[in-house]
Amino acid sequence: MSQQHTPDEQFPPTMWSAIVSAREGGGSAAQKSLERLARAYWQPLYLFVRRSGHGHEEARDLTQGFFAHLLSRDFLKNLRPEAGRFRGFLVRSLQRWLMDQYDRRTAAKRGGGEQPISLEALGDGLGAPTTTAESPERAFDRQWAREIVARALAALERSWADRAALFQALKPSLDPHSAATLPPYAEIAARLGTTEQAVKSAAFRLRQEYVAAVRSEVRSTVADPAEVDDEIRHLVSLLRE
Repeated sequence: MSQQHTPDEQFPPTMWSAIVSAREGGGSAAQKSLERLARAYWQPLYLFVRRSGHGHEEARDLTQGFFAHLLSRDFLKNLRPEAGRFRGFLVRSLQRWLMDQYDRRTAAKRGGGEQPISLEALGDGLGAPTTTAESPERAFDRQWAREIVARALAALERSWADRAALFQALKPSLDPHSAATLPPYAEIAARLGTTEQAVKSAAFRLRQEYVAAVRSEVRSTVADPAEVDDEIRHLVSLLRE
């Protein structure tokens, strides 16, 4: 069996470093950083714009334009990664940018002349109606929490690729809402041709690695590692509501 690595051992570049690399580089490097950020934060920022009173198509255009602005040279030259948590930094930057856009009369001015990127594959449900009274900030934070969990689960599934059937059998145990549907370990063991103790041990490891994966994702969004625990507490509170 190939050696397994936890998500913490495969610690990805932080969101700050993705932006800084775009500041230091150019062309394709900036485009790759923009695409990485779009995949990670497109839906939270889109929901913020929707909750701010914009329709679906306009919110799509504004969100795409904001990402182009985010990696424009004028913006990047003044960026300082010590500016705080990436989540808060994005919201503040988006709020300022939306205020600037309010005074602009043409869509051609959006994005600072940067090349737009394709956002068709960034997720489903972007056109869903915004029927709650949730504030833009709260909508952003809640979707941020969901995206963190989704990315952690995806990383975990990749690391368990050679035990895919076992991972799928135990995956419900990671969600408090689905844990009650998990079959007994003995039943899973019989179905997979292993022992009950082996399944029990695997379930314990999976939960540990899931926590590590979430921490790794959160850690990539803060400038100071000391902020990770506060961010995780905030994430948990959002998901429990």
